[in-house]
Order: sequence, then C-alpha cells, then structure tokens
Amino acid sequence: MLSFETIILSQPYSIGSQQVFTANYKNQSASRRIRITTGRFPELNYGENVRISGTLKLRVINKNSFLVMYFPKIEMVKINFNLLDKSLKIVDGLRKKLISLFSKTLPSPSSSLMIGIIFGIKEQMPKDFSDNLRTSGVFHVIAASGMNVTLIGGFISTVLAFFLKRQIAIILSIAGIIFYAVLAGLEASIIRASIMGILVFSSQIMGRQTLAANGLFLAGFVMLFISPNLVSDIGFQLSFASTVGILYIKRLPTTVAAQIATLPILLANFGIYSIYSILVNGLVLWTVPILMMIGGVGALLGLILEPIGQLLIYLCYPLLLYFENVVNFFGKIGGVIVIQSLPWQFIVGYYCLLGSVLVAFKKTHSAGSG
Repeated sequence: MLSFETIILSQPYSIGSQQVFTANYKNQSASRRIRITTGRFPELNYGENVRISGTLKLRVINKNSFLVMYFPKIEMVKINFNLLDKSLKIVDGLRKKLISLFSKTLPSPSSSLMIGIIFGIKEQMPKDFSDNLRTSGVFHVIAASGMNVTLIGGFISTVLAFFLKRQIAIILSIAGIIFYAVLAGLEASIIRASIMGILVFSSQIMGRQTLAANGLFLAGFVMLFISPNLVSDIGFQLSFASTVGILYIKRLPTTVAAQIATLPILLANFGIYSIYSILVNGLVLWTVPILMMIGGVGALLGLILEPIGQLLIYLCYPLLLYFENVVNFFGKIGGVIVIQSLPWQFIVGYYCLLGSVLVAFKKTHSAGSG
C-alpha cells in the first residue's frame, strides 16, 4: 500500500465511467510517474492537491513498463490558498476556456487536432483519427514539444521587439515560455524544451553568444541530475534525440533529421514504424507553425472578444482539413513495419555509424571550404 500527496499537473481525461491522469510520486531517492485510474466522480481537476492511497502495480504494454494504480482512495487536501495554488487555478480556468473556444469554433476532428497541436491534449480526439496519426507516423504533432516552445518564445520576442527594448522583450518571452509550459501540462518534453529555451534567451540578455546545442545538453544534464530516472523515459529520449538530430544533421530537412535521429528509439520501444512516415511528415509539418501562430493569436483574442477570436481560428480550417485528409489517406494504406525485438548492439552500432558519417561529412565539407 502506497500513500502520497501530490498536485495534479495535467487535466484528467474521461474514458467511459472512469477518470485517468498521471501523478508524480517523490521520495528521497527518486521521482516516479504513476498512471491513476479512478471513478468518474468526484471530478478531479488540474491544480488540485490530493492524497492518493492504493496498491502500486507494474504494467508492460508494447515493451514499455509503467507504474499504475487502479481505483485508489483519493482525498482532497485543503491547503492555504497560496500563490502557487491560485496560479494553477487561474491557468486551469484559462485552459478550459481555450479548449471550449476551439471546440465551439471548429468541427471534430479539426477541433481536437488543433487542441492537440497547441496544447498536446489528445483525450478529445476520435479514436479512428488518432489511429491514423499513429499509422502514418505523425502522432508526435499532437504532443506538446520543443518545437512549440521555440515557436512561442520566438514569436513573442519578435513581436515585442518592435515595441519594447530587446532585453525586456526577451524577459517577457521567458515568462511566456513558463506560462505555456504550465498551460501544456508540464510534460517531460515541455520541461526540457522550456529549460533550454530559458537558457538560450537568458544568454541573450547577458549579451553572450551561445549555441542551441549547449542549451540542449545543459538542459538534459539538469533534468537528469534532478530526476535520474528520466533517462528511461521514452518521451524524454525522443525529444532529446530529435533535437540533437535537428541540430547536427543540418543538410537535411528538419523532419528527416529528426526521423533519422529517433529511428532506433521508436523501433526499440514501439516495435512499429511507418514506411511513409518521412513523406507524410514532409507533407503536413509545414502547416504546424502556421496553425500554432494563427490559432494561438485567435485563442488569446477569443478570451477578450470571442467572435473575433473565433473568426481568426476558423481561418485555420482549410489547413486542418488538408492535414486530416493526408493523414487519413496514408493511415488507411497502412505500411507499418512490425519488429518483435531490437538488439541493443544494433542501436549502439546505428548511432556509432551515424556519428561517423556526420564527422566524415563535416571534415569533407571543411576541407572543401578551405
């Protein structure tokens, strides 16, 4: 029997008569994430402080192991209404209003796709469309990631630079990154990307040149120092590897670079890979920054003047339809490779070969430039 107190940092979602959410359990040696399944009532919400008591179990699905609790005893814990609690309540209210705004403006599955792209929320997505996203190899677009953080920080700093001093614009960009991370649910990939983004923007304030790679590796070190068990977290692995691929495989489109860098991780953990993944990513990923920018501005305006915000959000509908049609087409074709097991020797050999190719290419390019 395990009993612990925690704050719910991601909005629970409903499956039939059940609620499901992820809780963080911390002790003196480690921090672990536990998937909680409980009854539909009482309804739990993002930001609430609860005490969870139940039996901890280990489940393995598709080679992935994770901790679960089924129908534990959950008690609301009354705490002083401090600044953190008040902030989480405000963020939760905004999150719900934004989700409602998208749902009212766009039909399904366009609304759920938009919510997934911006906030990484997948619970409202129809199962058939979710399956097509997986089969076609673009499920990652509905997971809040480093790309979202980069777009948010870059957009805020670029716009505010026209009206404010550069240092002030960067400080507000950092605040925007932190707010978005909380709004998106503080997932591992978002935390990692937020730390990296904050490091990069902070270095700009101090007037020092920095490389994104330095920020990435420092962010990874800080996260693993705080929580060493993250090294086995698949989301952390994919997010980190894809960013490394984008940074170092520069002669290829970012989509292809990320695919190359994460291929062994995907095969080892999921055992499946779409043969059309690179093609589908190339066809749809160019729409994501546009959807995030237009949808994000529309969402903010919708909080103030809902009709204007809805009008702007509706401008995204043609791109969303295009995205859906491409995904559904390739999702129905199939083309999924199934691998029962992947030896660790293959994974090590793959990355050694990839690193050798990149080093050799860099030397050849440097010699040619000289």
